[in-house]
Amino acid sequence: MTICKPQKGVSRGAPKALFLFLFLITSCSHHSHVVNDRHNEAKNLNLRGNDSYFRGNYADAADFYDRALALAMEIDDRAGMAESLNNLGQLYVEAKDFPSAEEKFLKAGRLNEEIKNKKGLAVNLNNSGNVLRLQGKYEAASAGFKKALKLEREAGDKNGCAVVTNNMGLLAFDMGENARAGKFFKEALVSARNLKQHRLAAACLQNLGSLAEREGRIDDAIADLTESVAEDRLVEYSPGLAKGLEGLGRLHAKKGDLPSSQDYFNRAQFIRERLGFK
Repeated sequence: MTICKPQKGVSRGAPKALFLFLFLITSCSHHSHVVNDRHNEAKNLNLRGNDSYFRGNYADAADFYDRALALAMEIDDRAGMAESLNNLGQLYVEAKDFPSAEEKFLKAGRLNEEIKNKKGLAVNLNNSGNVLRLQGKYEAASAGFKKALKLEREAGDKNGCAVVTNNMGLLAFDMGENARAGKFFKEALVSARNLKQHRLAAACLQNLGSLAEREGRIDDAIADLTESVAEDRLVEYSPGLAKGLEGLGRLHAKKGDLPSSQDYFNRAQFIRERLGFK
């Protein structure tokens, strides 16, 4: 799995703000204090959107990202626009609207290229690569991940490298290359644990669990998912917990332990209902 989790939907306001992109004008220099205030407000809105996103509240996240984009557009803040477009793209991924997601990531990437923001471009390439992977466009996805990883290494961002490496593992997994997938997942997991990035560590562990399940190593898969749940508990990441618990329910059912299986499914369902997931 990636850090992204099942969706609630994108707000109707998001596409409207994106449409307004064409009508931007640059603010005059004598309004620099206004620009600075709006820049900071847009940053705060994106941060609030991220908080809602990681809590599984995608409707609120969409509203925050939409407002951040509108503010960034008012002052022609290209870095802020790119950040907000990227975040909105993630929500379209959650909605499984892959063409719209790819469009947002490409727009964000073009903006980051214009302002020579390598780190931002790496994020956009990684996300675009993941969308291509989900659509079965494996060759294009691989090219995107390789470019993203190169930029992350140039930027010295170890967390970014781990995220891309995990996604390269997912690509190998989708292509049936189990050994390569396991190598990438383990490499990303080591980095995530060293960096204390618990959500990423949980995602890597879930991916290793899926690999073990595919290979018939059910006990190993249970161990991986149990560790994944423990990592998500450290950051109270409810969407990840629901995913991990569902996996444990499925695995215990395969072992014939129906009482444990039902318990895990019930706990996962409780979380999903609290989050408003269907």
